[in-house]
Amino acid sequence: MNLKSNFMKKVFILIAAITFSISVFAGGILTNTNQSTRFLRNPARGASTEIDAIFSNPAGLSFMKEDGFYISVNNQMAFQTRTVTSTFAPFALNGGSDTKKYKGTAQSFFIPSIQAAYKWKNWVFSASFAIVGGGGTLDFKKGLPSFEAGLVGNLMTPLTQLNDAAAKSGYTGDPATLLGYSLDMRLKGSSINYGTQIGVNYKVINMISFFAGARFAVVRNGYDGYLRNINAKISNANALATHFTNAAAYLESLGEIEQAEALKGAAYGISNFEAGASQKNLALKNKQAGWGVTPILGVDFNYKNLNIGVKYEFNTKITLKNKTKENTTGIADFNDGVKTRSDIPALFGVGASYKFLKEKLIVSLGYHLFLDKKAKMLNDKQKLKKNSHEVMLGLEYVINDKFLVSTGAQITRLGLTEEFQSDMSFYCNSFSIGIGGAYTIIKNLTLNLAYLYTNYDKFTNNKPAYPGKEVYTRTSHTIGIGLDYHF
Repeated sequence: MNLKSNFMKKVFILIAAITFSISVFAGGILTNTNQSTRFLRNPARGASTEIDAIFSNPAGLSFMKEDGFYISVNNQMAFQTRTVTSTFAPFALNGGSDTKKYKGTAQSFFIPSIQAAYKWKNWVFSASFAIVGGGGTLDFKKGLPSFEAGLVGNLMTPLTQLNDAAAKSGYTGDPATLLGYSLDMRLKGSSINYGTQIGVNYKVINMISFFAGARFAVVRNGYDGYLRNINAKISNANALATHFTNAAAYLESLGEIEQAEALKGAAYGISNFEAGASQKNLALKNKQAGWGVTPILGVDFNYKNLNIGVKYEFNTKITLKNKTKENTTGIADFNDGVKTRSDIPALFGVGASYKFLKEKLIVSLGYHLFLDKKAKMLNDKQKLKKNSHEVMLGLEYVINDKFLVSTGAQITRLGLTEEFQSDMSFYCNSFSIGIGGAYTIIKNLTLNLAYLYTNYDKFTNNKPAYPGKEVYTRTSHTIGIGLDYHF
């Protein structure tokens, strides 16, 4: 019995899509928008005129208060889970319940970023390094439902075929049925996108500044998955094997050698079904690498207590190339040297802020539009209803010369469909809320602390890769610490 059916091969094709599921950050499908600790406590940074504006509002750097050199060093720690709850009747043959939960965890203790800028009169020169996509390793220690459903189908289909063949050849006994099965399965996927950005600002007049720059992105992905120790228990195997053996002997006596050999093969297959199941393993150890360049433009308008920032990041074309150590799935897409497109979608962002109460209270708003449907990625973008978008609101209050506190919220809405989602590559609409503050240690040296919690909606998929139902959900907690220095 060959357990490497086309169905199971299709299951492993989805492994590459896990790239889009690993991200431990806020943002769109492939974009991390939190590049600093300031973002965690207030996601509405689209009108920032602080050092973190390098990512969120690069043209706003022109309105930093003083000339000189600015630097910000940050680290974030992120903790995330992904849970797939699947309902599929045959799952009851492995544990007794037709509903199972598959949980993946991702923990990242070191997610660094650094921003630096030099302001001189009407000019600002800036550079940054950050994790602009991915950022963690997602580990499904007990595999995923599509793995198990593929196995069940691959066990039950040949039994049905053998029973049909036996009935047509005169077998009148009880059919062979699958009584139970077991397997070991696991999938680990890692994804990280390093981004190095450089740019220049010029303040045309006192109220308007322009920015032009680019980000060089390097993508590194890795996959390690397997299905092994597959065991199956079936009833009436001996009776069915005996029937095929006797039928083959009868056909041989009539000189029907070809038909007899076919029945001998069926007899061998059914009698060795359980042993054959335990011998078939699938494994994949694969790494992918690629790079791309993102042109970035921005403009900022500043008048008294009002600031408005706009930026546009162009689509980043990225082609990933496989470096494969092991691939026993039989899928050419994972062979060493094969290339796959994985673009980072274009991003349009706009933000506004206004200072109240003698500049002690700052209220900010923001909006992001991710042009997902224009990007080329493994998931068919035409299966999306629309592009992703986000709305942000933030509040910041200066207590005194030493302390300030801030909070903010972000609503993310994605143009998802059941056809776009899978257990290995799923997204959920979300609501994030951040809180934190800053403490001026000494003049020009500030400590930032923050926490961001994201609550995800559940997504029900009634059209998975097998005739069942899947419910997706996630959790996410991120802690950040950073130091800002100006001289």
